[in-house]
Amino acid sequence: MRDLIYSKLTKRYLIVAIIVATVSLTAIYYFTTQLLFHSMREEIEYRNDLMAKSISKKTSFMFEKMVNDARVISEFYRINDNQDLYREEMERIIVNNPLYLYMNIVNKSGTPVSTIPNVHSSSTSYKKIVERLEWSKTYYISNLIELDDGRRTIALGYPILNEKGDYNGAVIGYVNLHVLSEYLRQVKLGKEGVNALVDQNGTILAHTNDYYLGKTLRNSTLKNYLYKSRFGIWRGELFGSEMLLAYRPIESGGFGLIVGESIDQALMPANNVQSVLLRGFIIALLVTILFTFVGVSKVVKPITKLTNQAHQYKEGSRSSFDLIETGDEIENLSFTMNEMASDLKDKERRLFYILESVPYGVITTDQDGRIMTFNKGAEQLTLFEREEALGKYIIDLPLKAAKHEFISWKTLKEGKQFDELESYIYDKEGKKHDVRMYSSLFTGDEDQIIGAILVIRDVGEIKKLEEFLRQSERLASLGQLTAGIAHEIKNPISIIQAATEAIQIDLSEDEIDENLIKEMTDDILETSERLNDLLADFLKMSRGDMTEHREKVNLVVLLNELLTLLRNQFEDRRIQLVKNYGVEEAYVLGDSSHLSQVFLNVILNGIQAIESQGTFKVEISDQEDGWNIILEDNGGGIPESHLNWIFTPFYTTKNEGTGLGLAIAHEIVTQHGGKVTASSEGGHTTMEIQLPKITHQSEGEDEL
Repeated sequence: MRDLIYSKLTKRYLIVAIIVATVSLTAIYYFTTQLLFHSMREEIEYRNDLMAKSISKKTSFMFEKMVNDARVISEFYRINDNQDLYREEMERIIVNNPLYLYMNIVNKSGTPVSTIPNVHSSSTSYKKIVERLEWSKTYYISNLIELDDGRRTIALGYPILNEKGDYNGAVIGYVNLHVLSEYLRQVKLGKEGVNALVDQNGTILAHTNDYYLGKTLRNSTLKNYLYKSRFGIWRGELFGSEMLLAYRPIESGGFGLIVGESIDQALMPANNVQSVLLRGFIIALLVTILFTFVGVSKVVKPITKLTNQAHQYKEGSRSSFDLIETGDEIENLSFTMNEMASDLKDKERRLFYILESVPYGVITTDQDGRIMTFNKGAEQLTLFEREEALGKYIIDLPLKAAKHEFISWKTLKEGKQFDELESYIYDKEGKKHDVRMYSSLFTGDEDQIIGAILVIRDVGEIKKLEEFLRQSERLASLGQLTAGIAHEIKNPISIIQAATEAIQIDLSEDEIDENLIKEMTDDILETSERLNDLLADFLKMSRGDMTEHREKVNLVVLLNELLTLLRNQFEDRRIQLVKNYGVEEAYVLGDSSHLSQVFLNVILNGIQAIESQGTFKVEISDQEDGWNIILEDNGGGIPESHLNWIFTPFYTTKNEGTGLGLAIAHEIVTQHGGKVTASSEGGHTTMEIQLPKITHQSEGEDEL
């Protein structure tokens, strides 16, 4: 049970189940509550609008009745001189309608002549009302005014007109706003319901809460809607709460009505339903988790058992897998893994025998540099036992003097591959061995680096044989050179001998021919100088000192200088020079004078091959490990039968020449670690010279 609880698979399935259940239930909960709130909000808005419409009509009716009352009293006043009669009518109207504070009648000059009930309260605002009635000759309902005794009210005035329609006075009634507010309180929506009457200035005339009487809505957008006689639904901050209100105009008086309630009260039923849904959501989630755990346990338990067997197999404490009898794919998997384990053992055994039979040292490391494989060849070469090396970092074995000399470590850290690298190692007893090494990375199925392989081959005996072979070749070459130089020396000696005999004969005669003697001595000097140059080149080749002064040389600059010096020869023969340098700098480590001699010999051969109006091309290209220089002329080409001999000393097709120019060039390039080849096709001769790039170290250090 403990393994089941701590199983990553169990946690993963539980997390997935929780996420799926949570997302699904949350989506259901969200859309349900949104639909609920949306539907309820629509119902509330409809109800509030209906309530506002009803109260608006009722309030408008009350103002219309007060206007009608004033009209009736004005008629009584106009047609009756009996003051008691219209006073009785005024008293009847005021007593039957509690909305009146009081009512008074003013004459044509604006002086009050009667007040019902007989109160002494008055307002300076009534004069403006009288002036309004005098010129409009129709009823008028004022905005909020304040009486002299501090009470706030609104005035309703009706003009008294004579038979001719002339102004003859006015009836002014003052409304009891507290009674109006009480009416609004009686029809408000719940405890937090709000009903309010607002005048054209945005001042609250009546409110379910007397605290707001006389307050203004001037800074609220709702005031603008009421001022423009609009109606609709408004939601926002008002009266200290987030409100959902319906607003409508009052037809009589130009007032505005606000009917609504706080959002909290309006949505309280929906909030209760939401709370019930939330509890159901939590219960459903817990039940889902419980059933998921029970279901996962039946699947994970055999998988956990199989995983434990795999860990034991990895650690070496198990060589096979037990069959897990579940009757499904897991049982098939356990059977397949058992077969794979058996096959893997066979392959490991086969690979072990292959590595053991390889005559070279083979060492593999993981991505951190720990030795994973150490074959028999490595044991014999290094004298370290396999058990001493396995698990150690390769740089901990004393095969090199310093850590940076291990090429396998550089392969891991820099991803650099080494092939046929001449190096050395020390064995366990400190003996030095000349070796050749191969080092490269190997990757897994997804191309991730999982380690490196190092192959070490002892080439001590081979190097001795190679040195013996080189010595034999050197002796053979020396014999060839000796034969060639003997052949080349024979002709000049014959010329010197013939000239000397001619001088002796001439000196034995009576008359000496000075011109003949001078001509013969000139021949002797010229032939001696040629013979001296021939011997000097021969000595250079025999000593192998073609690269005695090494320095950093830019091939681009070197070639440009040579081509500039030879520009007259190009112009005299009308040869077009084509330069194609792929780089601006091409540095090598070598002797600039000897490299100049190489390029000079090749360029001069090309110029001499072109009789006139030809093309000579010079190209430099950047290769991976060196520079490639192409020198090409269209001077007719070289016969294929001669191509294999042009670098042989004393081989020449010219009437004049020693045949050592290209031989010396070949020797210089070889001494610089390069290579020179020649090809001829279609009348074009191409000389290709490859030289290694300069490195950061003048002499490369051996590495492992």
